[in-house]
Amino acid sequence: MGFLVLLFLAVSVKEDQTPLRSGCSADARVIAPLPAGTPVQLRYSLSGESVPCYKVAIDLDGKHLDGYLPASVMDGLETFAKARQQAAWVETKATPPVDAKPVANVGIKVKGSAAALHAQELINESRYDEALTVLDAEIRRRPEAGLFALAGVAAWRGDDNRRALAYFHKSLEMEANSEVQGFVKALEKESKSDQSNAKLYGVRVALRFDSDAIPVETARQMIGTIDETLVQVSQQLGCPNDEKIVTIAQTWEAYRNSVGATEWSGGGYDGRIRVPMNKGAGMDQNSRRTLAHEATHACLSTFGSLPAWLHEGLAQKLSGDTVPPRTRVAMTEYARAGKMPPLAKLSGGWGGLNSQQAALAYAYALVAADLLVKEFGNDGLRNLLRNPERIPAISEELDKRLIQEGATPRGTLVP
Repeated sequence: MGFLVLLFLAVSVKEDQTPLRSGCSADARVIAPLPAGTPVQLRYSLSGESVPCYKVAIDLDGKHLDGYLPASVMDGLETFAKARQQAAWVETKATPPVDAKPVANVGIKVKGSAAALHAQELINESRYDEALTVLDAEIRRRPEAGLFALAGVAAWRGDDNRRALAYFHKSLEMEANSEVQGFVKALEKESKSDQSNAKLYGVRVALRFDSDAIPVETARQMIGTIDETLVQVSQQLGCPNDEKIVTIAQTWEAYRNSVGATEWSGGGYDGRIRVPMNKGAGMDQNSRRTLAHEATHACLSTFGSLPAWLHEGLAQKLSGDTVPPRTRVAMTEYARAGKMPPLAKLSGGWGGLNSQQAALAYAYALVAADLLVKEFGNDGLRNLLRNPERIPAISEELDKRLIQEGATPRGTLVP
């Protein structure tokens, strides 16, 4: 689920060796020294600081860095002030999960005040309570349909459906929106079907589960698996690892009724990890793999909108799935015979695929991800995820490599 909102403004660093820090205080950890003239992407300003301070994004030597800079070290801040005064429109979308039937696809337009941009960035970072604090204050100042809808998204992502519905209904009272209305219907359906009422917390996980169907010991094991996977995947891909991921464990019947999942879906991520379990069952290798798969989706979602094949291929690869030799041969034969669609055709949602189509799509995505990981390694993957505009070209090269299967010299793919 992506909320990718950045202002690309003409702001830069004034002096050499300016420290980009992990916080606004002078003793915060230095992430990197910045050369004079380094372009700065302003995310939002922080109120309550003795010295004006901004959350920023920096691209430095091929790496993407997030951190904080005081206003005094930057040139061009008047551009940011002007943009705030003009309050340009920005759009937020709640996109569907990549391996389940869409739960929601909501287009929300919010007038781009500093508070709205700040809230969207907090949602990006899974800091939903903080986003709601910002939005509630902004709503009191200027109640608008878009702000209520954005607050609804934050509440839903934070696993508070009742509060989310209240925000969405208020938004609809102020302005008709068919997509928000569709979200309301989906949430109401989910609330009726979902009996998950118990909660446990891990280092990175807030788990809600059906205590009548899932033993507490199983729930604890689930937390441990997700915590461990998120640390490993975060280290490999470079995604943030400091916010709790909401996870919902429920029976298969409740899972399918809640989100309308396809027959082949074994789990889903729609801003929250969803894992179906057999009543009374404990953890096994398959359930551990499912949890690791969805935790990878949670990590990848922090990079914004990525193609479904990349999501699914890496989720399989990083959850321990391998490409059997027969599968690789079969995919090569399919591709050479023109029976496999190019990866670009597997970029959208997979909810409309039948079981056979889904099996082929997953296999192809895993083969592509396997080639990607072997070719790039961890550093290359992180670079590619930070520069998604390169993915279409990489997809074309992967298609060719699958057909040629080793005929192309290594090193031709540049992340």
